[in-house]
Amino acid sequence: MISSWILLRGWFLIGIQSFGGGSTTLLLIRRFMVERTKCISEDQFTRDWALCQMAPGINLMAFAILLGKQAAGFRGVLACIVGLLFPSILLTVALTAAYVAIRDYPAVQFALKGILPGTVGLGLLTAFQMGRKPVEDANKSGKWELTFAVFLLVSSALLLYQGSLSVTAVLIAASVVGAIEGTVRSRMNRKAEA
Repeated sequence: MISSWILLRGWFLIGIQSFGGGSTTLLLIRRFMVERTKCISEDQFTRDWALCQMAPGINLMAFAILLGKQAAGFRGVLACIVGLLFPSILLTVALTAAYVAIRDYPAVQFALKGILPGTVGLGLLTAFQMGRKPVEDANKSGKWELTFAVFLLVSSALLLYQGSLSVTAVLIAASVVGAIEGTVRSRMNRKAEA
């Protein structure tokens, strides 16, 4: 079990650096929890993030609570939440006050135009890192598993891109399709072995 102080310090640094929204913060959380401290496996990180997508409300808060609980129990929950929120609140208040004073300067407007592509790039990196493992695992299981995993990745993205379904509906549909496919494949494998 990881020390609460290490969690607090790590999540405090995440809170200070989490400019650019959820994809940036998710990348920082992954680096800290999976790569640096190794208190959460890559599989567990991806699975837990998917689970938090199903929860209503602020997904990153739910994720911080879940990871904190798994890493260090109730103390871990407190460390992750305080570490994530405290610097974010202070920085948000300070930056908002500063932005009001300088928002009309052309250099500020140009800087904001550069932030968006940078944030999208961080989101693409995070998506690649999180998507790589399930695709690699599916590839090891065979061509059908790989095809099915890619189908779910692409169809989920397309459904969300169209805007006709909510994120929750797409995630529920993907989980139902995955459960059906897994159940059918499991039954077929058992019949083939018999």
